[in-house]
Parts: sequence; structure tokens; C-alpha cells
Amino acid sequence: MKKSLLLLILFSLLSLSKLSAQFEGTFGIGVHAGYGAEVNSLGVGAHIHYYKTNNLRFAPSFTWYLERKGLGMWLMDADTHYMLPLSFSTSLYPIAGIHYSNWSYSDWVDPDRLYDQMQGGNPSGEEHTLHRLGANLGLGFQYDISYRVRANFELKYQFINDYSQVQLMTGFGFWF
Repeated sequence: MKKSLLLLILFSLLSLSKLSAQFEGTFGIGVHAGYGAEVNSLGVGAHIHYYKTNNLRFAPSFTWYLERKGLGMWLMDADTHYMLPLSFSTSLYPIAGIHYSNWSYSDWVDPDRLYDQMQGGNPSGEEHTLHRLGANLGLGFQYDISYRVRANFELKYQFINDYSQVQLMTGFGFWF
């Protein structure tokens, strides 16, 4: 009985050392892919993760969405993650940040919504671009595949004037 209790305490202490691992000052790079609900298209991109402290991580990223039915978009995010370790290899993190998005479209894509915001009148098939600043709120999950390789899944709501959307992303990255 005493041996079992001692082993249980020992394993608990070993798992706590991983949960409070020293990440401060480390960074990683990675790629991601996902779906944007408002743009209704698949997106691909790259991200950088930098640990300011053991739990606070900055995550700038760039995502480009495939053009679909004359509507295209790319965006740059500047998110902050607060890492909450769940186990030896998994973490949950809330996401908060800002972004800049660039929307390009032909005015015939959705005349009632898009063209009227630019000029009004009858659609002519011309190309237009809208620039939007917005905010991100969401939740992410990270799984450490190995010592330097990690996978993640994120669900974010992007608050964008006239174009708010849900964004689902999955990715993986390498840590240095």
C-alpha cells in the first residue's frame, strides 16, 4: 500500500513538472488550414508563436482564402493565447486579438450587400476591394505530437464590420 501511494505521488510530481515547463522566450513556426464561414471558402496560411511568459503566447499569422464565386479574402491576425495545460501533452487556450482583412470581389457577386457599400447603383462587373479591421475571440486546443512538433485546432469568431464570421483552423508547427 505504501509503495503504491509513493508511486502515485512520484508520478503526480513528474506530471506537474511538465505542466509548469519553462517556455518563456521560445518561439515556433507553423502552417494552418481551415474554413471561413462568411467568405465560404478554404484558407491556408502560416503562423509564428512566441512565448512571452510560460503561459502567455503571442501568435501573429497570415491566412489566404481561395477565391470562390468572385469573392476572395486574405487576413493578418495578431492574437494572444493564454495557455492552460491539461496534461503532459495537451493544452487549452483562450484566444483574443485583432486582425486586418482584405476583401476583393466583383460587384456582381452580391449587389445588394457588397456593391452598395462601395458606390451604389447598378453592378458593372468591376473589381472592388474592402479593407476591414476587426477583433478575434475564440478557443484553441494544442497537442504535443513529439518534443518539438505540435498540432493545434482553433475555433474563433472574427468581429468584422459587415463581414463577421466563424473561423475553424487546424495546423501544426515546430518549436525552437
